Amino acid sequence: MANEQCCANAPTLSSTCGAGHVEEFGGLKTYISGRSDSKLAILLVSDVFGYEAPNLRMLADKCAAAGYLVVVPDFLHGDPFDKSNPNRTFQAWSDAHPIDKVTETAISVVEALKAKGVSTIGSAGFCWGAKVVVKLGHHPYINAAVLLHPSFVTLDEILAVKVPISILGAENDQISPPELLKQFGKALEAKKEVDCFLKIFPGVSHGWTVKYPSDDEEAVKRAAEAHQDMLDWSAAWFKSTVVMKLIIPAICCIMCCPQCCENPPVLSSSRGIGHEEEIGGLKCCVIGSPDSKPAVVLASDIFGPYYPTHILISQLRDANYPILKVMMLRVRKLADKVAAFGFYVVVPDFFYGDPYIENLERPLLVYMIDHLPVVNVGKLEMKQYWSSAVEVPISILGAEIDPISPPQLLKKFAEVLKAKPEVDGFVKIFPGARHGWTVWYKDEDAVAVKLADEAHKDMVDWFVKYVQ
Repeated sequence: MANEQCCANAPTLSSTCGAGHVEEFGGLKTYISGRSDSKLAILLVSDVFGYEAPNLRMLADKCAAAGYLVVVPDFLHGDPFDKSNPNRTFQAWSDAHPIDKVTETAISVVEALKAKGVSTIGSAGFCWGAKVVVKLGHHPYINAAVLLHPSFVTLDEILAVKVPISILGAENDQISPPELLKQFGKALEAKKEVDCFLKIFPGVSHGWTVKYPSDDEEAVKRAAEAHQDMLDWSAAWFKSTVVMKLIIPAICCIMCCPQCCENPPVLSSSRGIGHEEEIGGLKCCVIGSPDSKPAVVLASDIFGPYYPTHILISQLRDANYPILKVMMLRVRKLADKVAAFGFYVVVPDFFYGDPYIENLERPLLVYMIDHLPVVNVGKLEMKQYWSSAVEVPISILGAEIDPISPPQLLKKFAEVLKAKPEVDGFVKIFPGARHGWTVWYKDEDAVAVKLADEAHKDMVDWFVKYVQ
């Protein structure tokens, strides 16, 4: 079972390396890095040399800097493989650490993460550790998996994976050669229900992502490329897990795209003709008669329904926002417009006075997870829809220029809705409009105001038709 590549280039282990710390977690000594209150976590499963490998801990710190809580447990219980010990073969060491037993322990770590409030978990395994991650992926213990130069993984085990999986392999790998990995990729592509990604790195050998000399610039560069691929895969699937799926009138979707954060408005707690009151435990801007039977809830974009008075506009300047380009908030003015048609309109502060402000120490992805829609909207006790099986009449108004929800995607939505005769659907793509055009416009721009007004009228018409 042993292979020279698996045991080659053993790192010099250190119990004190890394920017994080070691504590007992899930019943194991664990290297932990990142925000303890993050709802996104990455579980790293080491190779045969264990959790004290400096390059592995450095990678954990890199993931933590991207906003994740990262845990690297000592699944080997202080017993990493020691190639210098002639009295203990690799097989004897492996028998002392059976994969199934390690997987059971890994499940306990996952449960410990969930117990502390983590909602989304990805796992990456290196060499020997990749087999553990594959086993985790056989059940919904994790949300995404990454295998880096996997060892001893079989095709049957790959076929049993039920979560999105990325496989990063080496061109020079005797344990999992490119031919085998291509078989894995072909088998996964045939499973339409599982998303996959396969990449074979030219010119590298098994173990290149964690067993590289820090003074070899080219080796560091190649490892960093794999690390970035791992982070990109995790981010992509974490975002898809937490993206808002509530079918209530929404002005903007929350996604990690620059266009989503362009042109932040100058926010005001006094704008609009309504008043503020607490509903369902949330501070809300309320417009219209409370005696009205039909009601409309408007969910703002990431800048919230108003700007907390205790946060000064100077913070926008400190965050390098182009103040000359910022626009007045339109959500509450739109609420006034909807209320004029006889609706009772509620604009809740789903962000609890914490609108998004660009901050390098708090990336947008972290901000999104801090404000999971399932938590905040649940306080209003509104009916929620968490799948593509929409059961209410739905109107989708999109922009021609929108990398977040491009016209091609919206057209697919239209096709799906058309195939459901029991649900009325309407999809309209506004030519020349950009993402956010319904609320991010300037009064002096007549064309922009006209485009926004057209969308507002379409929205109100839909409500009048189905809510009244």
